[in-house]
Amino acid sequence: MAQGRFASIWNGHRPAMVTAGCFLAAAMLGLLTAHHGSVKDFEPFGFATASRTLNQLMAIVMTSIALILPLTSNLYTPRLVKLYVTHPLIVGGLSVFIIGNLLVMALHFFPPGHVFVRFGIWAVAFIYLVVLAGILPYLFGISRFLRPSYFMPMLSRKGLRSIQELARGRKIEANKDNLFETIDVVTNVALTGMTRGDRQLVLLALNSLHALLAGIIGCSGRAGSSWRQSRPWFVPGLAKEGQDYLIRERAWPEAYVLAQTLKVAEVATRRQHELLSELAGQLVDTARLACGVDATAVIELHLMTFNTLLREAVEEHDLRRFQNLSYHYRLLIEAFHRTPHRMHEAARRLMHYARLADQQGLHFAFETVVYDLGELVLSIGRQDEERAVELIQAWAGPVWQDAIAQDSTMKKVGWRTILRTHWEARARGLKEAADAIYWRFLTDEAIHREQLELLLEENRELHYEFNDRLMRFAHLSPAAVVQAQAFLEQW
Repeated sequence: MAQGRFASIWNGHRPAMVTAGCFLAAAMLGLLTAHHGSVKDFEPFGFATASRTLNQLMAIVMTSIALILPLTSNLYTPRLVKLYVTHPLIVGGLSVFIIGNLLVMALHFFPPGHVFVRFGIWAVAFIYLVVLAGILPYLFGISRFLRPSYFMPMLSRKGLRSIQELARGRKIEANKDNLFETIDVVTNVALTGMTRGDRQLVLLALNSLHALLAGIIGCSGRAGSSWRQSRPWFVPGLAKEGQDYLIRERAWPEAYVLAQTLKVAEVATRRQHELLSELAGQLVDTARLACGVDATAVIELHLMTFNTLLREAVEEHDLRRFQNLSYHYRLLIEAFHRTPHRMHEAARRLMHYARLADQQGLHFAFETVVYDLGELVLSIGRQDEERAVELIQAWAGPVWQDAIAQDSTMKKVGWRTILRTHWEARARGLKEAADAIYWRFLTDEAIHREQLELLLEENRELHYEFNDRLMRFAHLSPAAVVQAQAFLEQW
């Protein structure tokens, strides 16, 4: 166990430990040479060696940078060049080489024994040891620029710094240009990853877009949003009327990021559903942030983004994508439980796309939404039972009523959803929600018992197929099963 722990620590901190070891060896060598050697001996014999070594190592570093720079820009996006050449590691390393060579050149203009010569030789010797000690870690450091996991967080931090400066009102135009340039770079990286089928790269880019959108929403208050009154940025093709609305509502920064996010989602294929699921989850998170700051226009933009994704799933007859989006749309509606008008409006839009999918022949999409309405009632009921009852009366109830009609093809789905929601609500202590379902659907005990027995006979927890939901829709929890069986045993 101790050996495994040591191996884990070594693997996790290997670059730092190797760097520390190199500089420790250089420090020990420097102390030995300072104690036993002399500048007079170094001047005629070691000076030329140090000069040649610095030149050769600088050539190696410049060649490495010249190779890594075009390779990175060709693999991902040319806009990474600016991030690369301005990075402190690159600037600092090249500065050490330049200073060393300047000292070597300057020392040739002073006679031996001059004070500057003594100082300069010690400085050159110090730089010489530092360069020899740090060359391997430095080359490793610049090679990490080829890894998206290294430069994507750098892009995020750069964008967030611009947002913080904008919130403070500093250099508004410069920081705004830097922010939206960063957003464009991240979008280009995501599109490149989509084209190459590089899922990890796209996930990193989506995380960066999510962080930037969250940062923009976070500075939407009056104190930090004065920059929104400056020159706006829009995606190409946006109508003038739309631009005027976004300027008036001061929601153009969020609209820009959401438009870029949709651009990434549009090129996702059926083999990249996990990317869409990650994107939808991030949209739910930022919608919650927008609710926290009561940014009405931004909330509406999030709903519009979800609606666009749902419409595309319906047009492509992509059931798996629709199921993913339906799940996250349910989470979005749940986030609106404190504002009933938003909750009802979002539920209405979800039902619109569910019916549209049914009309397009994607019948199981409508069944998915029927089940999700039951889940929504239960999840909202845990936070606000009154809102759950409203949802039953306004949306879930009418849909379930149509599902169990005599001529319906979804009677089984409708009854299972009704029974599961009712008995789970009773098991969780949601009496008002359970009663609302009972008095509307379950007053006929004969039908109630018949359908409940059928449900308990197939009370399987896992779905029959491995999918994104994993759990079966009509599964009753152990607490609900106990109460349901007690009800059946009364006769």
